[in-house]
Parts: sequence; C-alpha cells; structure tokens
Amino acid sequence: MHLLQKEVEVPQSIMNKIPIVIMAAGVSSRMRSSSVPSNISQKLINQSNQRVKGFIQAGDGNEPIIFYIIKNSLKAGIKDFYIILSDNSDQFQKYLKELEKQLSIQIKFGFQDFYGKSKPMGTADALFQLMNQHQELKKKRFIVCNSDNLYSSRAIKILLNENNYNSMIAYDYSCLKYSEKRLLSFSILKIKKNFLESIIEKPDMDTIKSYSKRYVSMNIFSFIGDQVYKYFKDCPVNIKRGEKEIATAIQNMIGDNKSSMIVYPLCEHVPDLTFKEDIDKISQFLN
Repeated sequence: MHLLQKEVEVPQSIMNKIPIVIMAAGVSSRMRSSSVPSNISQKLINQSNQRVKGFIQAGDGNEPIIFYIIKNSLKAGIKDFYIILSDNSDQFQKYLKELEKQLSIQIKFGFQDFYGKSKPMGTADALFQLMNQHQELKKKRFIVCNSDNLYSSRAIKILLNENNYNSMIAYDYSCLKYSEKRLLSFSILKIKKNFLESIIEKPDMDTIKSYSKRYVSMNIFSFIGDQVYKYFKDCPVNIKRGEKEIATAIQNMIGDNKSSMIVYPLCEHVPDLTFKEDIDKISQFLN
C-alpha cells in the first residue's frame, strides 16, 4: 500500500484562518485508577487523581500537557483555539486565559454537558455540543485533537495543508514507542487508495496480526464543519462504552461517502498520557 506523503509548507494566509479544537472534558478514569509508580512525586499523584489529564504538569517547566500542544500548534501557525472543558473547570479556564495573553492567541471555551451523569457522553458528543455553542464551526474547517497526546507541529502542519477533504494522521505503529499490548488500546486504520476505509476500535490480537503494515489513529483530525456536523449530531451510542465516539461518526460518514476522509501517514512517536506511569515518560520526552 502506498500512502500519500504531504509537504508541510503551508501558506500563512491559510494557517491563520484554521482553528484547532482541543478536547479536555473527560474524567480520566483510567489515569485515576492506575497504579502509582515509585518515581512520581506526591504533587503529581494528587494531580493525576484530581485533574483532567491535559492539565497534569510535565517536564522541567512544570507546565501542563495542554501547554505543549498549544505551543506546537502555534509553531505550526495556528492562532485560534477552542478548548472543550467540563463545567467545573474554573481553575483551568483561569490558566488558559493567562496563557492567551502570554502567547497572544485567541482561546474560546466550549463546555460539555454531562446530562446529569458522572462522565461525558464521548468525543462526538463533545464536538456536537461545541459546534452548537460556536455556530461558526459549522461553516469552516477545523483541526481536532486530544489534550493528553503530545502532537508535533509537523503533524498539525500536514492537516493544515489539506484543503479538499476531511483528513487525519495515520501513525505508523512501528514508529510509536509502545508495547504490542498497548496497541490493543488504539484504533487500527484500514486504508484504501489513501482514503480511510474503516476504523477498528480496540482490535484483538488476531486482527492486529492480520495487518502486515499497521497504521493507528492517535485522534488528530481535520474536519469540514458542514460535512461532519450531522454525523456528530446523529452519532449512536457505543453499546460497550456508553459513549458517542468520533470514530463511529467518521465510520458513518465513510459509509455515505467512501472518499470523505483522506489519510496521511506519519512516522514519529506521540507521547500518550493514559496512566500514571506515562507522566515520567512524557517529562523525559520533553526534557
């Protein structure tokens, strides 16, 4: 399979018009329930048990993960940010407004209603709510990513440079520094002629072994608002996880149009913050 390689020189006029949405409204249940490694401070233990993952501090600068995502986005040329938060996020809002002034960027907030439940209804629901709160997103292209993965400016530039299709990064798993077991928690991508054919969420080992070349999603996408809104709005709940997921919305969009999501391969590591043991690994990566 030969996948497109994309040049990353992006015209300044395009870069400054496309915003990025960073999703940071989860409850970090896997982080909170994970075991405590011996090399983690009490301060970080407390943060990992109390904060959304994107606001856990890492690196010598003691900045939260979301700071580094914003910095890499700014390096790629993005000036406008939408951050999806939960309602009880006053501390994080204050931090982000200070960062907005410091970096001379624009940050708008979206708030994901949990509908009276203990956890949010998933990433597709988060984007549906955000697009209702900020109607302009229904008419423009925007990038979407997690707040707990440290994406490079290169990955962001690749998505900025795609003007015709919804797009996503397909990470070559051989370039990700994770165990085979960790691969079970990622989504395997089935790709045909540079377009996404299907997303296989949390595949079993037999499915993984059936792929000679493995590409996975690390949840960084570029969406065209008027093309994707209906799929976020109508996204069904995943029966196993009880959430409306971006992957399901994309799969439904592909079902209606096989050429709706173009894929760009990338061979680089993406630090992932899921468990307490990952905090030190990300700090080492940053340092």
